[in-house]
Amino acid sequence: MTDAKTLTEGFENAAREAAFRIAPERAQELVNLMGGETWYLDFEEGQANFTAYPDSKSIVGTYAALLSLWATAASVRVLMIATQTAAEQDLKQIVIAPGSPGFEAIEFKNAALALIRNEASAWVDLPADPVPAADLSSADGLTNNLFLAALSVVVLHECGHIALGHQSYTSLLHEQEHEADAWAAAWILKMAPSKSHREFRMLAICVAFIWIGLIDEVRRASTTHPPAAQRLGKAYDCFGNVPEDSLALEMSSYVIKAFFDPAADIPQPDDALSAFVDQLIGYSRSS
Repeated sequence: MTDAKTLTEGFENAAREAAFRIAPERAQELVNLMGGETWYLDFEEGQANFTAYPDSKSIVGTYAALLSLWATAASVRVLMIATQTAAEQDLKQIVIAPGSPGFEAIEFKNAALALIRNEASAWVDLPADPVPAADLSSADGLTNNLFLAALSVVVLHECGHIALGHQSYTSLLHEQEHEADAWAAAWILKMAPSKSHREFRMLAICVAFIWIGLIDEVRRASTTHPPAAQRLGKAYDCFGNVPEDSLALEMSSYVIKAFFDPAADIPQPDDALSAFVDQLIGYSRSS
């Protein structure tokens, strides 16, 4: 049994509920979409991935995918705390070096990359282990909440493939991926009941695509999937009228820079929205 399975088996039930919990105002609508049938979400050992099988209305994920996504969410949580601290101290730069709080973000990111390279990668000497049963108000619980929200984006993307009747063998694989991305983003955001809900959901969408970006970093070009930067850009088109002071996009801009352009200067544009767009453009060009 791999470390990935040992550490994430406790998330299986929460993972199956994630698509309903991210947008509870649409939970019954999702049930109706299933048309009285059961859509299965199962987990297995194997390469970090999620795959939809529209014909059987089933989705299969791997424990390596779960743990690498959890590590990505944990890294984002560390960076959120580090950037908040830097802002409070009016710092222009975050120092990410061994022994610094921000260094934990790099350790988690590297753990995610290791699991994407090799699903049997050992989870050793990491700053923390997943705690599936953590109280939601605890530090572990807040990490789990972000992880499960990002997971819901991934799962709903796969649900989109099923709902849209996508085919496994077609010359339109990239188009289908963009369609499933848009379906998931719109599903999550369309009826968000408040600004705070919408902000959290936008952050979850960004974290999901940042994880996909790590997969791109390991596996390089793909004939079946467009680049993660391009996918995030098109998903951003679904965000609608985003406030210039969006905390979700500000945080996402920091993470994109730290993950994919690791000279960790804090961006200094006029507003959070501009920072995100600048980082997204830079990320797309580097991809």
